[in-house]
Amino acid sequence: MDGLYNVISYIWGVPLTLFIVIAGLYFSKCTNFLQIRGIKTIYKNTIGKLKNFGDESYKTITSVLGGTIGTGNVAGVATAIAVGGPGALFWMWLIALFSMATKMVEVTMAVHYHKKSDDGYVGGPMYYIKHIGKKVGPILSGVYVFFLLVYVLCDSGFVQMNTAATSILDTFNIGKIVVAIILISVGILVVSGGLKRVSSILKRSVPIMFIFYFIINLIVIIINIKNLPVGIANVFKYAFSPAPAIGGFAGASVIDAISKGAARGIFANEAGTGTSTTVHATSTNNPVVQGMWGMVEVYIVSFIVCTLTGLLIMSTGVWTSGVDGAPLVLAAFHSVFGNIGKYILCFVIVTFACSTYIGFFYEFSTCMRYIFGDKSFKFLKWIYIFPIVFAVFLPIEAIWSMADMTVGFIVIPNIIALFILSKKFKELFRKYEKIHG
Repeated sequence: MDGLYNVISYIWGVPLTLFIVIAGLYFSKCTNFLQIRGIKTIYKNTIGKLKNFGDESYKTITSVLGGTIGTGNVAGVATAIAVGGPGALFWMWLIALFSMATKMVEVTMAVHYHKKSDDGYVGGPMYYIKHIGKKVGPILSGVYVFFLLVYVLCDSGFVQMNTAATSILDTFNIGKIVVAIILISVGILVVSGGLKRVSSILKRSVPIMFIFYFIINLIVIIINIKNLPVGIANVFKYAFSPAPAIGGFAGASVIDAISKGAARGIFANEAGTGTSTTVHATSTNNPVVQGMWGMVEVYIVSFIVCTLTGLLIMSTGVWTSGVDGAPLVLAAFHSVFGNIGKYILCFVIVTFACSTYIGFFYEFSTCMRYIFGDKSFKFLKWIYIFPIVFAVFLPIEAIWSMADMTVGFIVIPNIIALFILSKKFKELFRKYEKIHG
């Protein structure tokens, strides 16, 4: 395990962080910093156009958010602060700001290069990576789809379901076999129903879990509002200077803040990984318009959900308690709700984890169909359930490490391809702006 942790530390060190930031800056320039100057334009073309819950864009964005809003937005953010200090939250924001442009480019490319299938459109990085060159394209695409499949199975089947299982076990003290049966039943429900059932579940569940989490966090933050100014000040202070050891907090360097903030930030909003583009690619919207929905996705995940978790931890002061991950969030809830806090956290963790598991079936489906074809997928789709059987019993540290490591291996080929395809993106973007202003 020590060797594995060393690899992860290197992957999520300064080199890859700089690579992601440089990519975000470059793609921001490609969009003329649309995420800053064009907020009104983005709103008008996305949320402003939603008509009802049956709208195609509504179904797509809830399916996207279902896969993106997971335990990384809760336990992941808490881990970043517990290890990297309050400054990690600042670097998560900065990464998210520039990553909005990266997300727009990858979503635009995914829709532009998507393919017609038996049940709609299918696409994603593995499809647009093929277009970067006749020789290198297929090779890089193969590398990407392999590691994406590993990542999907690690994240959805292991990370999310292990976190859900652990939360249920800690809260209700029931047997692991019972928990495994419950979670496997969720898997059977998803796989047997296919993408239509996934979309149907997420369009109803995502708004409910988002509103619940928003209200609960807001209550805690308001009750501790007097501590919020100091908490926010610490976020900016320790983004550029080492955080000292306080209470149970061991202290953190600026590098720790950057690396942990970047790792959990990318893990949370998935910008640069290309994962959620497999869902966006099912859209029939104009590619540039769908790209704007990609920006909205990052905004909701990073600047609302992750920020709520961060402010929850900072306002209650539990970041110095010495605990890590979900227990840190539990400590914040417990400070206001008492013993009821553990039931609130369990509900949040389980709904977020199951939502991600359900939403990631899009990514799994795209990978398996790309590698094995539609006919084989009818049988191979049941592989999606297998990780749950082991997830309940595996140590969480090993699972998180594997997921983190795999993220690095899908970010690199994806961003390289986006750099090469940026000329095509700029062509589409300028054409859209010329027509629509």
